[in-house]
Amino acid sequence: MTKKYNLTRRGVMKLGMLSATAPVLGKALSTRAFGQDLGPGNKFVGDVGGRDHERLYTGHPVVGGGQMEIRLNQSIYTDDPHELEVARRMRPFDPASWYTEWNRVAQINEEIAVGYEEHGLNVSAHQFYMRASRFHRLSIVYQEDTDETMMPGYTKFRELFDKAWDLQTPPFERVSINIDGNQLDGYFRKPSGPAGTRFPAVIAYQGADSLAENTLMGGGSYTARGMAYLVVDLPGQGAPKRLKNLYMPPDTERFVTPLIDYLETRLDVDPDRIGLRGQSMGGYSAPRAASADSRIKAVLMSAGSHDLLRDLFEYYPPIQDRVRWIIGARDLADTRRRLRDYTVEDVAHKIECPMLIGYGPKDRIMDPEGAFRLYNAAVNSDRQMWAGAGHPHHEAKSGGPLDLRLPTAQDWAAKQLGAVG
Repeated sequence: MTKKYNLTRRGVMKLGMLSATAPVLGKALSTRAFGQDLGPGNKFVGDVGGRDHERLYTGHPVVGGGQMEIRLNQSIYTDDPHELEVARRMRPFDPASWYTEWNRVAQINEEIAVGYEEHGLNVSAHQFYMRASRFHRLSIVYQEDTDETMMPGYTKFRELFDKAWDLQTPPFERVSINIDGNQLDGYFRKPSGPAGTRFPAVIAYQGADSLAENTLMGGGSYTARGMAYLVVDLPGQGAPKRLKNLYMPPDTERFVTPLIDYLETRLDVDPDRIGLRGQSMGGYSAPRAASADSRIKAVLMSAGSHDLLRDLFEYYPPIQDRVRWIIGARDLADTRRRLRDYTVEDVAHKIECPMLIGYGPKDRIMDPEGAFRLYNAAVNSDRQMWAGAGHPHHEAKSGGPLDLRLPTAQDWAAKQLGAVG
């Protein structure tokens, strides 16, 4: 019986004989065909193939994939041992790995906090409940609305934030403001000062991934400069999006106006010195609000946007499904249609207050050209562009340069609003 050899292209390549003659091929079948024996180094020699989806950081199900994603990564350049642990263990741009590793260190910190609380050491317990809350927030901040980890992680984040502040006197007030017929929760911080002092105030308009509790903790840089600070999860953000199915419409100014109405009722706020800060996606909402409410005396943003379709949706594909969720669209085609209305094209000329339009020349998330278009359109504003903004922290997380971040936004707001601090 004649022996039959099933020699495939892959097999021939491993023998190094793709263009060999028949006589040489016959010889090769009985001897090693490697031109050089590399020992263990031969493992992948001659392994012919193409893209390996299981080994690439595709970031599935994130639209655009890991080769475009910049957020789902943690830098090793940190002095926090748990952040470093996540950086070493996680699979970059992999949503499941991202969740697993942040959730793991969150649980470690919660266990430490519980131990301190059981011994009545409330300052230490507060510290570790806050760390656990922050890590839970990180675990779900980029998860899609359909991901089964998103809601449990968000609930845990809120639970531990509240538990932490049950153990310490908080530097803020919890507020509830009626917006479009819905009671929405938020936080108000103010500087220390003599009774009866009326402080200038800054309203924070958040981005696509922001949560009020996280944004609040960054407000200390404003109160330290003599400004009060108000942040509320609005429709399309945080709790309203997750718990009440409230979505962000194009005319976001209608949400900011009730916030100003609220501040005017407070005896510790100067109603003639109210500013608005927009971060990330809020770089669209902040100037839009300033075009409609003259009570805003200054507006600043870290990533200015002229229209969300070009500046965010088309510029940064991994965030497309998040934008769909934020505005309540059916699918990405519906999202694209709706986003045509999310523009300041016809209203930018109505902005009359000073603006600080931030952008990042190398920003991979918000198109810096959008900030430039906003600058050109807001012809009646005493405006300035600010090149040190955008989303540089994401680039740093992915191994980019760790640039010094100056407090430009806070100092600019303090000067514009006449703060003393």
